[in-house]
Amino acid sequence: MTWAVRFEEVSKRYRGGGPRHASLREDLTQLGARAVALLRRRETVDQGRIALDKVSFEVEAGESFALIGPNGAGKTTALKLLARISYPTRGSVRFRGRVGALIEVSTGIHPELSGRENIWMYGRIMGMSGREIKRRFFNIVDFAELGSVLDMPTKMYSSGMQLRLGFAIASHIDPDIFVVDEALAVGDAGFQAKCVERMTALVNEGRTLLFVSHNLSAVETICRRGMFLLDGRVEVIGKSDEVLRRYLDWVDTRQLERIGREVQFRPSGLLRIDHVSFHDGTGIEKGVFRTGDDVEIRLAVTAEARIARPFFSIGITDGRPGSLILCSMLVDGKVPDEIEGMSTLACRIRRIPLLPRVYQVWCSVRSNHGYGEIFDGQIVGAFRVAETSLKFNGPGAIAHTTADAPIFTEYEWLW
Repeated sequence: MTWAVRFEEVSKRYRGGGPRHASLREDLTQLGARAVALLRRRETVDQGRIALDKVSFEVEAGESFALIGPNGAGKTTALKLLARISYPTRGSVRFRGRVGALIEVSTGIHPELSGRENIWMYGRIMGMSGREIKRRFFNIVDFAELGSVLDMPTKMYSSGMQLRLGFAIASHIDPDIFVVDEALAVGDAGFQAKCVERMTALVNEGRTLLFVSHNLSAVETICRRGMFLLDGRVEVIGKSDEVLRRYLDWVDTRQLERIGREVQFRPSGLLRIDHVSFHDGTGIEKGVFRTGDDVEIRLAVTAEARIARPFFSIGITDGRPGSLILCSMLVDGKVPDEIEGMSTLACRIRRIPLLPRVYQVWCSVRSNHGYGEIFDGQIVGAFRVAETSLKFNGPGAIAHTTADAPIFTEYEWLW
């Protein structure tokens, strides 16, 4: 197949940290400064924030392609270069066909014009004839569901209404390449579903889609391939499931490191926790496990004086309120007769049923009466479930198993 979009060693640098919105004026200013420097035979020194750094990739005609990464990675900048809203500092951006773009909520929408006038203006800008615009006009209005306010200035529209109009126009001008940024996040659930259906239909018609979203479920469902951008550089390009795994691995690794830095063992009365470690079923210390592994949590504690029958509780959470797993001596009644000085206590969890993500561990200790805190409940460590041996084949398997319900139990569908 032939390519529809090609980035060749593309770099984009914003002078002095960059404007709030990239513009042709800013790019022309930079170009003029370079020209003056060349005329004076001076070498130009790049300054400011670099948004893209030698990015190269191709998207085939008729392909659905995702750009994912954290905020500030350069995703929106790449789309703006493709839509000719901005221009590269170095390298070349090439594409074949008409580009329809929705990069911000009000992309291509003039606030002083009515919805009707904006439809005609956008179509003209995209090179459509009056007959073509007229033929698509009512499809755009029906999709946007804004017939009652069509003759009202769009500056009076809510952000959701502007999104409806912008998406409807951009997706109905027969774009060869349709570019959609995170702007869909402001739409209601019903309209988001409608947009996904429209994007899928365009791809099925042979159009090319470039999609930026933090909604990993939508990315996994819609896009066949993708690219993970980080700090303006390409981390990986490949099938969407491979790219999502690489991105989630980066996210979880950073989160695990952050929690590790933030954990501080606050002494509480007679007892303090000196160290927490995680081990597999063979006793090897590690911080990353698989669904179904045995996980042993070891607490190295110091009791300043003899403590009779301390009731330890350990909870596991994914950061949301409440514990997913609770291991408590207050429940099972298994409690040491006493502890004094330095000692180690371990809790082994068999075949942990947790799906991939980072989990925090909290601990509390109560007195021999079962009430009264010896050690107040606090986060003492974190571990990660990085993968699962379970086989999932659904179109949203990666996104849902890493972002939704964290506990897996065997089940079956019957019909």
